[in-house]
Amino acid sequence: MPRMKKTKKRSREGESSVDPPPSSHPLTKWFHANEDLIFYELRLAGRKEIPPRYLDPKLLDSQNFSHLKEMLNMQGLMDSLQFRDKYYPELTSIAYATLGIESSTQDPKDFSMVFKLGRDTYKVHCSRLASIWKLPLDSCLFEGGKIPLEDWGYDKMRAMDLFNLTQNEKSKMPCQPMNDEYMTLLYIVTYVLKPRVSGHGNVADEDLVLMWAMVNEIKINWPYLILHHILRLKGKDTSGGIGYLCLWTRIFNYLGIDVSNDNVKHLTPRSVINESILHHMGRGKGIQEEEQAPQMAFRGHPSPSSSSHEEPTMSDLMQVLQSIEQNMDQRFQRIEDNQTRMDRRLQRMERYMRIQEDEDEDQE
Repeated sequence: MPRMKKTKKRSREGESSVDPPPSSHPLTKWFHANEDLIFYELRLAGRKEIPPRYLDPKLLDSQNFSHLKEMLNMQGLMDSLQFRDKYYPELTSIAYATLGIESSTQDPKDFSMVFKLGRDTYKVHCSRLASIWKLPLDSCLFEGGKIPLEDWGYDKMRAMDLFNLTQNEKSKMPCQPMNDEYMTLLYIVTYVLKPRVSGHGNVADEDLVLMWAMVNEIKINWPYLILHHILRLKGKDTSGGIGYLCLWTRIFNYLGIDVSNDNVKHLTPRSVINESILHHMGRGKGIQEEEQAPQMAFRGHPSPSSSSHEEPTMSDLMQVLQSIEQNMDQRFQRIEDNQTRMDRRLQRMERYMRIQEDEDEDQE
């Protein structure tokens, strides 16, 4: 397969500039530079969206999550966690292609969000971002990858003890030992504040640092963290996902970008963070009920708590087999979905190369 051309030409002033995208390409109106379109086609087109989530504040009162409520209020997150905007996944992924952060001073807290759509360049200063997203600005900087251990007094082992976490043989920290309140905090971190495509059942090192900071009342500069996390998602392969979709809708609305002809999606009942997430996380039964749940004792392997348990019935065994079958079906479905995405990428690449070859022939 021939390589895509990333040619450059000289302007009259002697400055380097990139070729414009092919005029016949369906996305030409959104890209002014050919290299941006190539980056989008290879890295962002068809990437999986990270579904938005919003918080039902009644959850905090109904479950008596007073500590979590105090943490969220102290961080100034309550308003932004309740955003319920419709969103534009395709337009957002296009904006990702040219997104960057600029600063006019040496102060890292003085930054702007910059991206391009077509020939238009949009710049939104951090103070305006904070207003649009209803997030506080004057607080500690945290990019997600750089952990200020000395400044925050952070200690991983102490943080793990705080959340009742241990590492398994794969050096992962499963979230199951956490209590309901901290589990909900992790849900908010991994689905809203620092969203990711998968791995929500394990606590990553950065999740641990962020939760530890929130528990210890260290205020975070959330616009700064969000922009850096978007850039990290952008730099990953196709597994990175497209996140913060409702926040991007607020940016598009503020800038007056015409979205009337773009694909729009709306939040679903699964988007709300309410009591149902406790069941989704395997909670909601209560400690006593979990302790009294009968353990399954297979033939020849008595339960450690009692040797008089009955042997499993055929119904029990069928449930286990059905669970295994469902798990395998889900894995095969993920493999098929990945293959479908790869096929689509190859088709887009071939279509793009044909367009470029036609234009090269016309120029000759």
